[in-house]
Amino acid sequence: MENDAVENKKDSSFKKFLDDTTDIIESVIFSIFIVLLIFTYLFRISDVSGPSMLPTLHDDDRVVISSLFYELKQNDIVIVDSSALDKLIVKRVIGMSGQSVDIDFETGIVSVDGTPLDEQLYVSGSDGSEPELTADHFVNTLTTINMGAFDTYPVIVPQGYVFVLGDNRNQSKDSKHAELGFVPEDEIVGKVVYRIFPFDKLGTVK
Repeated sequence: MENDAVENKKDSSFKKFLDDTTDIIESVIFSIFIVLLIFTYLFRISDVSGPSMLPTLHDDDRVVISSLFYELKQNDIVIVDSSALDKLIVKRVIGMSGQSVDIDFETGIVSVDGTPLDEQLYVSGSDGSEPELTADHFVNTLTTINMGAFDTYPVIVPQGYVFVLGDNRNQSKDSKHAELGFVPEDEIVGKVVYRIFPFDKLGTVK
C-alpha cells in the first residue's frame, strides 16, 4: 500500500510537471505569435543607411515604423520603397498633394505655401553638448544645392504624391534631386516613430 501511494504521488507530480510545461510552451508560442502579428501588421523594423537624415538619424540606426492605419502628415519622417531609386529610403515629408514648395538656394530657405519651414540648424555647444530643439526639427545643412529635379521653383505637388527632403539637405538624394522628384504616396511604407538602436539614443524620433 505504501509503495502504491509513493507511485501515485510520483505519477501526480509528473502529470503536474507535464501540465505546467505544456502551459509554458503554449504561452511562449502565443507570445511569439502576437509579436509576429504586431511587427507584421502594426509595426516594422528598418535600418537607416547613409548620412542623408543627419543629425536626426544616423547610418546604421535601427528604427520602428508605424504602417497600419498610418495617416500621412507633413513633417513626418517616412520610409519610402522607391521605385525610382530601387531601394528603401528614409526622408522627411515637406509638401503634401496640392501644396506649393519653394526653395531659395541662395538663402537655403524652404517654404511651403509661402511660409518658410520652421527649421533649426544643428549646432553643438563648445563643450560638445547637444543644442536644444526650439523648432519643428533640426537640419544638418541649409538647402543650398540645386540637384536638378525641377527647372524652376516653386513647384506644385501633384495629387497622390509628396515632396520629401533629407535633413542633411546637401547630401541627400531626395525630391530636389533629378533621379527622384515627387514621391508617390503608395510607395510610403510607414512613419518612423521610434529608434531602438543604438541604445544610448533609444527614444521617439522627431
